[in-house]
Amino acid sequence: MLKNPSCLALLIALGAGLAGCATTDENPASPAAPAILEATPVATRSAGDIQKINDLERQLSREQRQCLADKRRLEASLKESQKQSEDLQKKLDALLTIDRDLRNRSRSR
Repeated sequence: MLKNPSCLALLIALGAGLAGCATTDENPASPAAPAILEATPVATRSAGDIQKINDLERQLSREQRQCLADKRRLEASLKESQKQSEDLQKKLDALLTIDRDLRNRSRSR
């Protein structure tokens, strides 16, 4: 289906980009590690720590939104590339059919 190396390379690059957003650090083969609960109650944290935690949570949310937006953009680009690849393949098949017909006509004469 994909005979054009540049289309194939583009699809592989897009797939790798999408896979990067979807991967996690967890190893699915290993058993889940028990969650370690923090011994210090939340109320004893200093104001600076709370502010830092809030800043990090906002940063995490921002990064997750950016990753999701990139994923959507790459998925749309992948769909468009696949459509273009299919269209090019149809055109190539049509040209090969025409070429085959012309060769058969020249042999029969």
